[in-house]
Amino acid sequence: MAVEFILLLVSSIIIFGYISELVFKKIGVPDTLFLIVLGFVMGPGRLNIIKPDSLSVLAPLFITVTLVFLLFDGALTIDLKSFAEGIGPGIKIAVFNFAISVLVIAGVLTVLNFGLLEAAMVGFCLGGVSSAFSIPVLKKIEPRKHLYSILTLEAALTDVLAIVLFLTMIELKHSNVLLVKNVLSEIASLFAIAGMIGICAGFLWIFLEQKFVDKDKYYMVTVAYVFLVYLLTEFLGGNGAIAALFLGIVLANSKILMELLSRIRRKRGSKDKSNQDGIEPVVTKRERMFYDEVSFFLKTFFFVYIGLLLNIRNTRAVVLGICIAVALMLFRNLSSLITRSYEKKDRMLVNSLFARGIASAIIILIAARRGLTSESLLFDTVYIVITTTIVLSSIRLYFYDRYRKRLESNQNKSK
Repeated sequence: MAVEFILLLVSSIIIFGYISELVFKKIGVPDTLFLIVLGFVMGPGRLNIIKPDSLSVLAPLFITVTLVFLLFDGALTIDLKSFAEGIGPGIKIAVFNFAISVLVIAGVLTVLNFGLLEAAMVGFCLGGVSSAFSIPVLKKIEPRKHLYSILTLEAALTDVLAIVLFLTMIELKHSNVLLVKNVLSEIASLFAIAGMIGICAGFLWIFLEQKFVDKDKYYMVTVAYVFLVYLLTEFLGGNGAIAALFLGIVLANSKILMELLSRIRRKRGSKDKSNQDGIEPVVTKRERMFYDEVSFFLKTFFFVYIGLLLNIRNTRAVVLGICIAVALMLFRNLSSLITRSYEKKDRMLVNSLFARGIASAIIILIAARRGLTSESLLFDTVYIVITTTIVLSSIRLYFYDRYRKRLESNQNKSK
């Protein structure tokens, strides 16, 4: 493929992504839907501009980078108060919806005469809500900070649950032994290690930024640091994506955290005479704009890639994928059992965010590399589910956005 053609293609996709974002802001239809359509049109069997096989080597790296950076960027808008208030409900909603999703998917596949183990594996593969879909949507909608924290945590936690439990099912398939205690212990250690490393790495970076980092190169050095933290966490047996989330939360709240440490030192009689009022936040507004641009770039190409892999010629996969996606949409309404105390518009938003994405894409690539997808049914079904849930979630978000704007308009008139 000629260099000039690649540059033209990249430029066109970015411009299309920008136009899609403008459409989202105007009419409330998420841009991810248009990006998938673009990828589908450019893929094999249509215009045949890009062949997915040519990207297979880079796909695992690109998907991982997208997951880690979107979680880091999404965490930069979470303040400590909303995080503290949202972590309990976030875990509750994440575990509840993940369990319901797995049961629904496994139930559908069992009815269709799939084996129980295979049905459970697909259930875990598709059990998590997409960070790549949810976080950009939440940043544009700008719900209450408390709700933003809850839904961001749900996306992050269910991504991890999906990956860990799917890998557990692979081991079960080989050993035929399942120890629930071991599974729970592994999940707990993943989160504990990731949380500790992410928090410590955040405080370390605040210190390094204040003492050594050149402000002119700070943004890109921070990006490099995020991925070093990810790699260190994975090496030590934790989950790197969760570490990136905690790192982002610490950096986003650097000012209040440093002020708190300053007060503690003074109470203990420390001779530290630093001016508390002179403490500046590590993450500036300009920096957040830069990270938003990086997130936009990664998100745009991720969903175009999803569109490239969409195969509608496999009729069985299409029917199966649509059935699973519709079931996920319907059973997402059970979230209202947990969110009964929320306002109606908040319940609508929770029920609207059920699209699948990055975790499912990572898992199916793992399965393909381990030879678990000898036939294309599983692979194609997963991408049909990802696409269909994005379409259905986008439709529900459109109606949510119209309801929210109508509600705000009525409130403004009554003032």
